[in-house]
Amino acid sequence: MKLVTLEGNLVLDGSTIGGHATLRHFEGTLKWFSAKKGYGFVTCNVSGEDALMHQNALHDFGQTSIANGCTLEALASVKQRGLQIVEILGIRSDASSTVPHDKHIELQPIKPASILPARVRWFCEEKSYGFVNVFDDTRDCFLHANILDKAGLGSVAVGEALGVEVIDRPGGRVVVSVRPWT
Repeated sequence: MKLVTLEGNLVLDGSTIGGHATLRHFEGTLKWFSAKKGYGFVTCNVSGEDALMHQNALHDFGQTSIANGCTLEALASVKQRGLQIVEILGIRSDASSTVPHDKHIELQPIKPASILPARVRWFCEEKSYGFVNVFDDTRDCFLHANILDKAGLGSVAVGEALGVEVIDRPGGRVVVSVRPWT
């Protein structure tokens, strides 16, 4: 893959990342985002174009919400209906933004690169999240459906055994990797 400049935009020349033929480097300001709807729009700081941002791009970046007015650096796919954010490279909160600066803390694994045995305590497909408990630990660990998708798992059932990798966050423990327990 080669980065080239085309009409003032960085483009990944000849790339086919995720089936997207043309990617543009994109810097813009979040216009609005609705976690309930699962998407929002970012306005390009240079051209004024709006780009669709699906919640999956935000989740892949490691966040579940974002405040209006934040500045994003991203890769955007040029689609027939317009631009769509496919990967967030960075998020900056402006002075007027409500995103606290501690959102950008570095997260540390509980046990680096270790898979821990866990059971599903509760999972709601409609809400796309649930909780697991690591064996011999009663604390809940948040599990989002995106993590299941990345592992190729469609859904999980209460009581199902899983192998999980967990990180500690200020709001609690979060599953960052999952696999079937074999």
